[in-house]
Amino acid sequence: MAEIAEKAGVSQATVSRALAGSDLIGYSVRQDIERIAKTLGYVRRSVRRHKERCILTVKLVLPPGKDRAQKLFFSLSDLVDGLRKGVRPASVNVLVENGGPDYNPYPHKKGGEVEAFVFAFHYPSTEALSLIQARGATAVTLNRSVEGIRQVVNHHAQAMSLITSHLLSKGVQDHCCFVSYQGFEDVTQARLMGFAEACEAQGISFDVEKDFWLAESPNDITSASIKKWYDAGVRTFVGMNDIVGALILQHAHHAGYRIPEDLRVTGCDNAPVRDVTVPSLTSVDLSMYDLAMEAGRSILSEVIDGKTNNDILLVPGKLIVGETT
Repeated sequence: MAEIAEKAGVSQATVSRALAGSDLIGYSVRQDIERIAKTLGYVRRSVRRHKERCILTVKLVLPPGKDRAQKLFFSLSDLVDGLRKGVRPASVNVLVENGGPDYNPYPHKKGGEVEAFVFAFHYPSTEALSLIQARGATAVTLNRSVEGIRQVVNHHAQAMSLITSHLLSKGVQDHCCFVSYQGFEDVTQARLMGFAEACEAQGISFDVEKDFWLAESPNDITSASIKKWYDAGVRTFVGMNDIVGALILQHAHHAGYRIPEDLRVTGCDNAPVRDVTVPSLTSVDLSMYDLAMEAGRSILSEVIDGKTNNDILLVPGKLIVGETT
């Protein structure tokens, strides 16, 4: 395989996938590799790689590093630990990088073999995916849907159903407001529609048009704006995530509202920011650890067992009842 890779000008991983008939390798590249292999008299052995002896190299690609608030959304240690758990019994070297529109998955020609890329919470560019597929590596996205590769996504609708059931148990039947801010359109839409559908199924009055507050930025969630919604009759704020929930708590407190006597507030994600909310925020644990673990399992299945997984895997959450409802 090393000789074939050298003559073809590709990596050994690409050679392995091409000779296994992987669709990730372009037709012309696969044809060239097969021709060289035939010339060299290569015969493929039917012995699988031993998982216990494998050490995989995985690049964990985080969102662009300009946003200092991103650490409020997830724990890096949870992502790394989840990946390590998912690839067991194999071992893994995790390389952490920041992505973006200009992200180059292979900045160095002799940077070593990389079996897989995990794009966390942002979309990989078409160019980056093309380079990865040309090298025969695997790509997975976390909480983003990209056609043609494995997608491990939080089950947003199930999370909102948990929130809705809990609110119903507290006697909430109407006067709810779903709150988000711009920049999370796909997640906001998924959770908004999940909440609306759950409200309809469980008999809670909710109007997607009238009861949806989309702020331009977190700075627009203020005491004055919360008071405006309260005066319009809102008594329950459902935050798209825990950052929204924490902001509503902070400004509702400054406006003099009692939680939960005057206002009920929920978040979603069980993000690190929830650890500092007072009172403790009711949320749904959409575990970053579980997301990364499922990504690791998918990588192991594809790289070692040759099973392609280009579908969407929904990871359910667990309700965390705090003091805000």
